[in-house]
Amino acid sequence: MGPRASGLPSVLLGELAGVGVWELWPGEPEARWPVPIERLLGQGLVAAGAWLDQRGAPADGVQPVGPGELPNALLAPLVRAIRAGLAGDRAELIREVVTVDRLTRRILLRGQRVPDGGEGHWVGVATELADPPAPGAAFGEPEIAERLQLLVEHSPDGVAVHQDGLVVYCNATAARMVGYEDPAACLGRPVLSFIRADCVRGVISRIRRLRVPGDVVKGHRISLVRPDGSELEVELASAMTSWGGRPAIQVILHDVSERTAAQEAEAARRATERRYAAAVAALEEAVVVFDAQGGVQAANRAARRILGSRLQQGVADGVLTGAGRAVDPEGRALAPTELPVARVLSGRVPVASATVGVQGDDGREQWLRVTVRRLDEPGADGVAVCSVAEITEHKQLVDRLAWEARHDGLTGVLNRAGLVAHLEGVLADPLVAEASCVVVLDLDRFKLVNDSLGHAVGDEALRALAGRLAEAVPAGSTLARIHGDGFAVVIGGVHSGDEALAWGDYLRAVVGEPLRLAAGRTLGLQASVGVCRASGGSDPDRLLRDADLAMLEAKNRRRGRAALFDAGLREEIGGRMELEHDLRAAVAQGQLRVEYQPVGALADGRVVGLEALVRWDHPNHGRLLPARFIGLAEESELISTLGAWVLVQSCSQMARWRARHPQAAEAFVAVNVSPRQLEGPDLLPAVEEALRRSGLAPSALVLEITESGFVAEDPHVAKVLEDLRDLGVRLAIDDFGAGYSSLGQLKRLPVDFLKIDRVFVEELGANPRDDLVVSVVAELGHGLGCQVIAEGIEEERQRAAAWRLGCDLYQGYLLARPLTVRQAGALWGPARG
Repeated sequence: MGPRASGLPSVLLGELAGVGVWELWPGEPEARWPVPIERLLGQGLVAAGAWLDQRGAPADGVQPVGPGELPNALLAPLVRAIRAGLAGDRAELIREVVTVDRLTRRILLRGQRVPDGGEGHWVGVATELADPPAPGAAFGEPEIAERLQLLVEHSPDGVAVHQDGLVVYCNATAARMVGYEDPAACLGRPVLSFIRADCVRGVISRIRRLRVPGDVVKGHRISLVRPDGSELEVELASAMTSWGGRPAIQVILHDVSERTAAQEAEAARRATERRYAAAVAALEEAVVVFDAQGGVQAANRAARRILGSRLQQGVADGVLTGAGRAVDPEGRALAPTELPVARVLSGRVPVASATVGVQGDDGREQWLRVTVRRLDEPGADGVAVCSVAEITEHKQLVDRLAWEARHDGLTGVLNRAGLVAHLEGVLADPLVAEASCVVVLDLDRFKLVNDSLGHAVGDEALRALAGRLAEAVPAGSTLARIHGDGFAVVIGGVHSGDEALAWGDYLRAVVGEPLRLAAGRTLGLQASVGVCRASGGSDPDRLLRDADLAMLEAKNRRRGRAALFDAGLREEIGGRMELEHDLRAAVAQGQLRVEYQPVGALADGRVVGLEALVRWDHPNHGRLLPARFIGLAEESELISTLGAWVLVQSCSQMARWRARHPQAAEAFVAVNVSPRQLEGPDLLPAVEEALRRSGLAPSALVLEITESGFVAEDPHVAKVLEDLRDLGVRLAIDDFGAGYSSLGQLKRLPVDFLKIDRVFVEELGANPRDDLVVSVVAELGHGLGCQVIAEGIEEERQRAAAWRLGCDLYQGYLLARPLTVRQAGALWGPARG
């Protein structure tokens, strides 16, 4: 089939009749105009543009037709009806055009399908009508038409007529249904444009069933779409009729949205009731409905499970308690009138809740959380609904957590938080407070137990000690474990400081008794004890801090003591804490330095070594000797850092002297090591590092350890001493004779030097007893292969006696005071060239 062309008869007809001619072919988006409409409307109108289907000025929201768009805009509704299959074989449309100069012109558009063996195409004309139809003409005779129109206009249902797919009439109700106040706004619009998209197919199917006048299709529901996007559900009835002498379809629209909403609401209510009933039945909580007399009206499955036999036997609160009694969480018995059901049914309150402890059917404790509410529904006078949740496990968990929050998990005694809570009660009563004291016990060197024997043994020891202390404290006292190896006891009936201190000494002695553990192990412990008397209005934390300060004072005096707090102690301890804070920065800020005191041979006075002595040049307190800060370093764990620094400085300096001065080639340097260093894990690594960095021969380093620091029974200390000897470092016992080493311990110790304590040297050569002691120690030392050093020699008498009694070396002001590095370097004579 060749290219489509306009039919010659149609063109001639248009030319002769003075009308526009249009053609619509399948597959083409717009109609053709073989005879342009300009012949009908005029070239100027088409070029200027216009408004369609309006009377007067354009309505809000209606766009005017632009220049050149008027022909196809006129025909567009008819084209849409043809495309939708609503036009049949013939179609007619009247459009109104409002020109730019406000003149209204009425255009009649008619078309006819032309069969061509396929879909067929359409040919039509456009002509101008002179006058609008008379009112009511579409309804028939004028008198009848007026009556019918009055009925239709005021009908509560929407009435509309569409012809060739376009609305040609609608009453006010129909217009409101589709979202317009003026029915005229609906005229000429495609009827399908008012219908929701998913309803269009069904509407077209029903329209095609209307073939002859009188055919009716009813009972079809659709949703109308309004300009604002809202929707309205209507029930549709359609009938084939005529309009203006031509076939048309009349539609009656009945609003069913309210009825649908009511039906949906009722269905939703019933569904909610079903779901509510199912939910109540499935609840883990018991639900029981009581009548005004307390009888059970209804109960769910959970009620039978939780309440058991009480549900059948009991009335009102008897459902909760049975024949037994109920208690509150504090263990107080609840009277029947205090229970929730009784309170609500009596009218005292509309709602009541309580946590109640009762006895279950199995005889075990059962905890219930009960809430009762009076129903205020019509016909429910006096009815109450009771919900019951079993919280036995929850209550037990809460109780356990509360216990754990106040008790120590290892020993079972109170922890610090529990002790503070107890002290708050004690201190709230001035009379009780004035007669109470706090005893704090801190185990000495307990870290050694954990490090050497393991934490399992340490935990066993703490449990055993807690049990022993619990038996030893007087009745009415309170025991607590306040930190890892610290305990505290609150004791009443104490009326003086001496009495309080006596309790401290007693408990210290209790701790000191040998502790027998599993596997036959016996452990000896020692505690430093601080005691503080309470007073009315005291603060628990302050009281414990003061007892801690007294305990620290006991440690400073000497481990294994008890000390009583007094007001001056707080200031003294505070000063020590400030000094400790400054000590932490002393190394980094270069405030520490090392001086050296010579050690000479008694035979010829030759200097054979130097003892390193650390000094602190404090910015505020001036020069401080070790006695002022070494104890602080041990308490604060700074001793490892300080000791490592002294080792590096001393070894490096002696290595330089030995390298530069021939007389120093065999000299040694002695460095003091505290017991805390020996007990810890850092001493051996620190010695190895100092020797590595300095290059000093290990035999040139002597470590001086006080007699009390050699604890032969301690496996860790013994191992460290052996490792140091294996490294080649020599060892000296400092202050020998002032400690408590036994001869059996002494013979097992890997010692190279014995330094006789200065207390035996002061009267040497003048007191026969001191001479005897020095003689015996010298002979003992030589027998063990040690060299013997007499320290504190200040007079020639003492030096001569020490040489006569068998000592090998001496040290003291007679030889030299502690020297600076420069001064000590002069001892060695000229340096190598």
